Amino acid sequence: MAKGIGSRSGSGELSTIIGPDAKLEGRLDVRHSVRIDGQMKGELNSTEMVTIGPGGGVEGNISAQDLVIGGKVTGRIICQGKVVLEESATLTGDLRTVRLVVEEGATFNGLSEMGELPHQPHPPKVIRLEEDEEDR
Repeated sequence: MAKGIGSRSGSGELSTIIGPDAKLEGRLDVRHSVRIDGQMKGELNSTEMVTIGPGGGVEGNISAQDLVIGGKVTGRIICQGKVVLEESATLTGDLRTVRLVVEEGATFNGLSEMGELPHQPHPPKVIRLEEDEEDR
């Protein structure tokens, strides 16, 4: 497990574990941290840390505060904090994060974009103007 990653967005509570015998397909949204030791195909979103164990795998997009990969991930990753690729990690896909740590032995095939993520502006408000009866 990577050292030095703490959750800045909350208690760091691990609320969801996908065990080694589990297979999950679909979208998973978690308000705290999640650990994947099984296999997942789909979209994974967490407000805190996502950990992919050495035997775990995700085929799909991941969005999280922090991410530790020990297993295999294929897909696009967006992290607000730190991504750690452990020595047993294989990442195939594009990565966008503030900080990246790649341990010796890890495999990464894709594009990376690092630095502060731009602020996501609120979508513009739609204002409907009603015509006056005289304008009709």
